[in-house]
Amino acid sequence: MKYAVLIVICVLFGSCLNDGNCLITATNNMHIQFKKLSNSKDSAILLNTVQISGVSKDSIPPVNAKVTEILIPIDIHDTTTIFILQRTNPADSTTHYDTLQVGYTAQTKVIAKDCGAFTYYQNLKVLSSNLKDSQIKAFSTSLLTDPTLYVAGSANYQAYAVNYQIFY
Repeated sequence: MKYAVLIVICVLFGSCLNDGNCLITATNNMHIQFKKLSNSKDSAILLNTVQISGVSKDSIPPVNAKVTEILIPIDIHDTTTIFILQRTNPADSTTHYDTLQVGYTAQTKVIAKDCGAFTYYQNLKVLSSNLKDSQIKAFSTSLLTDPTLYVAGSANYQAYAVNYQIFY
């Protein structure tokens, strides 16, 4: 019996020496949801294009469709990014350009020696916009993803923390 206690203690201390998990929650994608100001269940907007300052056009997701949310990358080489969202109002076919400039800070963290360092973007805030303040609602000020829901190459919006809702 006294050996059993010793074995349990050895197992507990031995498990503390295992390498850490490489569950990475860092991302450089900002998650924006679009909502109607009315209580309409259809909150999709007709988003034509997205322009992003400092980001390669190859990294920008093609749109030209009705969307309710979008994942868009920030400029990882700067502390601000300007987004220009071109959308069409289906009621009168007018084109609108919504500008959103966001600022953020970057912090590099080492998860474990085998995982390496990852950059986390946090303190996200809207610096300027041509939208009214009442049209933008902030949620998460960090760019994070849930690694258990993330699937490479897919736009699984549930894996990403919602950063902003924009109301039209």
